[in-house]
Amino acid sequence: MIPEATVIIPTYDEWQILQECLDCLAQQSISFDRFEVIVANNNASPDVPAFLQLPPNARVLHVPKPGSYAARNAALREARGDALFFTDSDCLPDRLWIENGLAALANLRPIDRIAGAVTLFAKAETWTSHELYDSIRSMKQSEYALKGWCATANLVTRRAAFDLVGPFSENAFSGGDSEWGLRAAEAGSRIVFSELTTIRHPARGDFAALAKKARRLVGNQHVSEVTGRKPKWPIGRYLLPKARDLLKIGLASHLSATDKLRVAWIYYRLRLVSFSEVVRLRLLSGTPKRS
Repeated sequence: MIPEATVIIPTYDEWQILQECLDCLAQQSISFDRFEVIVANNNASPDVPAFLQLPPNARVLHVPKPGSYAARNAALREARGDALFFTDSDCLPDRLWIENGLAALANLRPIDRIAGAVTLFAKAETWTSHELYDSIRSMKQSEYALKGWCATANLVTRRAAFDLVGPFSENAFSGGDSEWGLRAAEAGSRIVFSELTTIRHPARGDFAALAKKARRLVGNQHVSEVTGRKPKWPIGRYLLPKARDLLKIGLASHLSATDKLRVAWIYYRLRLVSFSEVVRLRLLSGTPKRS
């Protein structure tokens, strides 16, 4: 029996948290025979830990080429479902995620897309300053959708969208979701935000995780500049704080005055990380890093 939907999850050295994602998929409101799960193992080794418990409709595909977008593309080639649900190994899909996603797709053209809601959560009862920073800066799916794209942490569409637009770009380790989404928008694919098609995502809890993401985004911009897809930014743009970003921090109603100062300091430190990375790439002939 051919499933209606395929869930695609790239994973890289995250087997333990992947299990939590798989447990959520095992508890979906629709039956196992209506969807399949493809875990795209992006580790160098094809080995899967013995503790991993796969739902009966899930399988692991080894994709040694580095990068989550290469992993997603490989899974796409193997997918049997027409409806495609993308999420990440650290995400926790709501029990109604697939059911509501299919219902939302039914009201759209085959080439259109759903930007599902992403709710960030803290690892403990009290949010750290780094988690608060991430809550302001990350996974703003409704805002992204207005610009024509969404994060692949919660992207739902059909095969026809990829037939129209082509696969994800595999040239960078971050930013491929926005690049593909904007290509889709230019090709005429509409994107709609769905609050009911929801997953939960842990906020990044320390500076190292935030810095890793910042470096990957700079790497993506650098690749886009080298390939001519985007104009070259002045190097100072990476260092100077952006007024709109500082305003967003200042207007965040859920932050105390002290929290705003701490978050602003994290923001400036990350500007320094981005600046250092672009210097490494441009002036020292470096290559984009995954971590």
